[in-house]
Amino acid sequence: MYEWEVYLVNSIAGSVYADKLLQAKTRGRSARLAWAFLYLLLQALTGKWLDGISPFGVVVKTAADIAAVLLLTAALYRKDPPKQLFAAVSFAGGKKLILYIIEVAFRGVHSAYCKILGVLVEKETLDSVGEVELGLRVSFYLAGTAVILLYLLLLGAYLTAMAGRFVKKDDRLRKTEYVFLILPSAATLCIAITLQMMILSVERGVTDIVFDRVPATLFWVPFICILLLGVNLSSVILFRRLAQLHEEERKRSALESQMAQMQREIAEIQDIYADMRGLRHDMRSHLESIAALAYRSGEREREELTGYIDKMEETIGRLDFAYQTGNAITDVILHQKKQEAERRDIVFTADFTYPAKKQIDVYDIAIVLHNALENAVEAAGKAEGERRIGVRSYQRGSLFFIEVVNDFSGDLTMDRESGLPVSGKGDGRLHGLGMENIRRCAGKYKGDLDIAVEETDGKKKFILTVMMYEKEFAPETA
Repeated sequence: MYEWEVYLVNSIAGSVYADKLLQAKTRGRSARLAWAFLYLLLQALTGKWLDGISPFGVVVKTAADIAAVLLLTAALYRKDPPKQLFAAVSFAGGKKLILYIIEVAFRGVHSAYCKILGVLVEKETLDSVGEVELGLRVSFYLAGTAVILLYLLLLGAYLTAMAGRFVKKDDRLRKTEYVFLILPSAATLCIAITLQMMILSVERGVTDIVFDRVPATLFWVPFICILLLGVNLSSVILFRRLAQLHEEERKRSALESQMAQMQREIAEIQDIYADMRGLRHDMRSHLESIAALAYRSGEREREELTGYIDKMEETIGRLDFAYQTGNAITDVILHQKKQEAERRDIVFTADFTYPAKKQIDVYDIAIVLHNALENAVEAAGKAEGERRIGVRSYQRGSLFFIEVVNDFSGDLTMDRESGLPVSGKGDGRLHGLGMENIRRCAGKYKGDLDIAVEETDGKKKFILTVMMYEKEFAPETA
């Protein structure tokens, strides 16, 4: 069959597959083009060099092909040996299985053309040896072109499905997870090698093709190959779903842990808040008594006592919270985030009022505020020039809204699956966890979040709006 055409299809499809699974060392299409060109050369070299090696020629040739893929991925893509091994094994096994399918297809198409030529000869439409030879040559080329196109279609569809169902290229998996992924592909590759040994054999210098000896294999071999391709794809899909389930469980666990910690902190804050109110009241009563005593004292003593009272008033003033929202918990969160922002030279403003009907659990509002403002302080801290953070709440009928606006710099990358921003923090597995927690809390009240970006005079603003439905009903369990 057409050897160079197959090499070309392998090079193009393999370069796209590697690019979808791995992170290139260079930007643009340079890694993909280099991979395709070099792999085309390596296929030609190994194909010529290893031709005729026996009795393990198929095994050696397959091993050399996998080694070539690993060499190219190591040279052109960032280091990730387990994922590179998966890419090499799944690619080698897939293309070998599909080659068996198109070999049967080639035999079928070529046989059909030959039958048509036979009919034409019988009807004397073709009445010369030259015309028959030309017809055979044309039928061979037409059949070859048809199966090459079929090979491109099948290999492209298989590799696209494998890459599309795989985890994201920037995810880091554990070695045990890669073993789970690689084993099915390795098993199907071994079966594909065994099939090749069975299909084509040489005895006493005579080539024996099982398709000619056992016609039923023209059906069973493609059928087995399709099943094996399905096994590879199914294992990736299953792993992807298990990984997603594990990720959801991890996020749920993190949310529950955060909520439990916040509940403990809220209980402590409520006690401290009550003690502070009592302390402020008692201290002001003592100050009034001291002030009255100072006015009955001499001039010098009065000045000393007045200065002392002013300092005490200033100290007591620091015990007051910056915002009175109608709830001790939201008072404390806004106060803490304001102090944190001001330590980083960020202007912080708030116009927040706890919902009057109080039908939304304070724990859920606390989680929304805490995560939203934590992200805002982090993002605004990286911006240049004057940085601002603003938070406000408002109601529209039964809907309660929390809006957080902050300056930021750089580009905002959105995750295609969740629709949430991807965090710039180091651990890719934890990206967007704060936003996920906000969405979960909003979802308990039939709400959601909305993200917008505005740019004015070169300054970018990130706008997060959280909507929660305040109608009387029991919120869903997170």
